[in-house]
Amino acid sequence: MSERTVSVPPRERRRPTPRARARGPLRRLFEWLLVLLTLAALAATLATAAVLLGERGLAQRIYPHISVRGVPVGGLDRDAARRAIARRYASFLYSPVSISYGAQIWRPSAEELGVSLDVDGAVGAALAIGREDERADNLRTAAAVWDQGVDLPLRLLIDQAAMQRYLLGLATSVEVPPTNADVALADAQILVRPEAWGIQVMVDETIAEITAAAQALDPQPVVLRTRALEPRVRDADMAPAVARLRTLLDGPISLSSPSSRCAPGCGWAWPTTQIAGWLSLRHTTGDDGRPAVAVSVDQGAIRSALMPVAAALREEGTLPRIDWNDGALRIATPGDPGRGLDASQALAQINAALGGGPRAIRLPLVALPPPVNETNLASLGITAQVGLGLSSFSRSEQYRITNIRAGARQMNGVLIPPGGTFSFNDNLGPVTAENGFVEGYAIIQNRTQKEWGGGLCQVSTTVFRAAFWGGLPIVERHEHSFRISWYEELGEPPGLDAAIFTGVQDMRFTNDTGG
Repeated sequence: MSERTVSVPPRERRRPTPRARARGPLRRLFEWLLVLLTLAALAATLATAAVLLGERGLAQRIYPHISVRGVPVGGLDRDAARRAIARRYASFLYSPVSISYGAQIWRPSAEELGVSLDVDGAVGAALAIGREDERADNLRTAAAVWDQGVDLPLRLLIDQAAMQRYLLGLATSVEVPPTNADVALADAQILVRPEAWGIQVMVDETIAEITAAAQALDPQPVVLRTRALEPRVRDADMAPAVARLRTLLDGPISLSSPSSRCAPGCGWAWPTTQIAGWLSLRHTTGDDGRPAVAVSVDQGAIRSALMPVAAALREEGTLPRIDWNDGALRIATPGDPGRGLDASQALAQINAALGGGPRAIRLPLVALPPPVNETNLASLGITAQVGLGLSSFSRSEQYRITNIRAGARQMNGVLIPPGGTFSFNDNLGPVTAENGFVEGYAIIQNRTQKEWGGGLCQVSTTVFRAAFWGGLPIVERHEHSFRISWYEELGEPPGLDAAIFTGVQDMRFTNDTGG
């Protein structure tokens, strides 16, 4: 069977009318609007579905594009967000600041300093974004966060009481109280304690420094704030007392008196240790109101130290000769003045030496009145005769009479102080022609021979008898080698004689009457 080909003539086209031509573009516009609305509805549906799905997926998580002080926490739950923030600021929390003072450095933890971060507050704030308002508002907030992102602050918490406690504990290893200057004496050693400034930790200022540094939330160095404490007593306050002590203790003081009777042996040395014993220190306030130390020198101690010196230098004057006058005493021959230390002048010289003058002092002597003079004669208590000695020399040769008279003159008016011992030879003095004596016979070594003062034993015997009958203790007495008759002319018993010989034999007795 063979193919056939049938030809169909083309259909004739018709020309559109004017009305048909106007409806064509409007219809197409309507169709496009309908498409767009359909797409918008579909997008809204998809967006709603996405939001609903997002809310369900992020129900316990932080919305994306949210961070806490630069730490991204979007999409994290509460615990994960906490851990992320803790990791970021771990070094800060381990040691927020390093506190230095000189070579010392302390690195306290945040807990020791009372420093903490409000991580829970920041995470809670992040979780609350987009969940606090109506749904529409939350959607707008979530969209804005998605578009622009949010970085939340991280609040720094500071417990100032805890920080203060830490700094006060640290201060115990830093603070030093000021040391007042002072001066003291140990024997003759001057002990000077110099001033020393103290150190005080300025707690409030350091807290302010740490608080400011901690705002960075990164470990920061902080210098411990301190201030110097001035001592109340300064070196300058003690300087005058130290200078005075050094002058006072500059060396020993030597005393001498070459013109005294004990020269050249009259010398004394006062060492600085003895001088230091006279000094006393007293804390006081100066005229300028500043603390001071007053240095005093005990003048009484110096006078006490001078007493043995004065005793050694004292040269008593001689006693006068007294006329009895039946109890109406009268000075027949004044005694010679003595010499002694001028204590007032010596004290002035010593104080001058202590003040920086020469420390080798020649002690001044002054004349002393005789121990008995018109001013105290009546107070001697000589009111009655104590003893009487008698002897006769009526048949004596002229030489004996001369010597007896000369010897009696030497005994006349002699005063014997209480407790004093009378020496016949001492009071007799040199037996020479100048004193009125002549040569005469005397008993020398059991034989009679010529000697100056022959017959003086008549006087010594008479004085001995006065002392004997007065009951005074006889210290020394020698009888003659043989019995002498003229010592018994008045009926005296034998044995009441007293032989003397200058430098060999003496007659002595003691005044124990107290007067």
